[in-house]
Amino acid sequence: MRATLQPGYAPRIDRSRRQLSGLLTAALACLGLALAAPAAMASRPQSPTAQTGTATVSSPASATLAGVVDPNGSDTWYSFVYGVDRYDSHTPLARAGGGDDPVAVSAAVAGLTPGATYHVRLIAFSHHGFARGDDVPFTTVVPVAPTLTPPPTPTPSTAGSGVPAAPPVLGQTVNADVRRGTVTVKLPGAPGYVALTDLTSLPVGSILDTREGSINLNTALPGGATQSAIFHGGLFEVRQPQGAGGLTELVLRGALTGCSSGAARAAAVSKKKKRKPPRRLWGSDSKGKFRTRGGNSVATVRGTAWYVEDRCDGTLTRVSKGSVSVYDRGRHRTVVVRAGHSYLAHSIR
Repeated sequence: MRATLQPGYAPRIDRSRRQLSGLLTAALACLGLALAAPAAMASRPQSPTAQTGTATVSSPASATLAGVVDPNGSDTWYSFVYGVDRYDSHTPLARAGGGDDPVAVSAAVAGLTPGATYHVRLIAFSHHGFARGDDVPFTTVVPVAPTLTPPPTPTPSTAGSGVPAAPPVLGQTVNADVRRGTVTVKLPGAPGYVALTDLTSLPVGSILDTREGSINLNTALPGGATQSAIFHGGLFEVRQPQGAGGLTELVLRGALTGCSSGAARAAAVSKKKKRKPPRRLWGSDSKGKFRTRGGNSVATVRGTAWYVEDRCDGTLTRVSKGSVSVYDRGRHRTVVVRAGHSYLAHSIR
């Protein structure tokens, strides 16, 4: 039986549209929409177009969303937003390419409610604008007979967002959720940052700003397993080198200012307690494979809590739980730092 729209549906959809508008605005800022076109161009490039297609319902709890995106010659991203009375879920961002011809796109979704009417919309955006396809409803089927096992429910990437995300892919994507505060992210090649609340599945190479917040970071391991850790208080790039067995590396980012040579350097070091360190990061994991990379050392951890800070006189690693293996890049040696201790790898000159 086809579900009827609930009273008050239109205002909730309006609210969802405003939420969608915020998502699109943030994504467009990420992709550099504000970049001006060169004056020498004879005509302004066109924005992409999006056409929402008919969803294919494959089971009482799953469906395949479909549509058509025309990039109009510019590198274009797309996502499907969907929900029963508001657009409260979305598929991971995916590329539609940068060709001149329309491209058929699709995404599988699961964890749907049997016998419910959903609304779906395709969105697309590039450097030159964004497009929203029409709202297209579809209804999931009601099981003919009771099933002994309920359909699987997608697991959120981490606690906090409530939005299901695709599992992390080894060497390609990671999942991140905000635990508290404000966190922003800069995708590889993008000129600006967007709120992390709009993106949970992130490509490797993304830069996360947790200086005003905290995140759960979930990354893939070989064989389909995953690992997670908590990070806060720093600006860092996420890497996952190929062939490293799932090891996830956090590289400190940001300018190291106020450092010079000679007496000025000594004065800067003596005053470091009077100002916030320019580059730092706190981390905590449980039997994961993570390492932090500063300017002068690399700290490899497994089941510990630690802190790393780039200073004018070197890179400091402090351990509050477990132990950390610190590779001193200047002295070419490895030092094991245990709980309650710290190690300073002096600046490489």
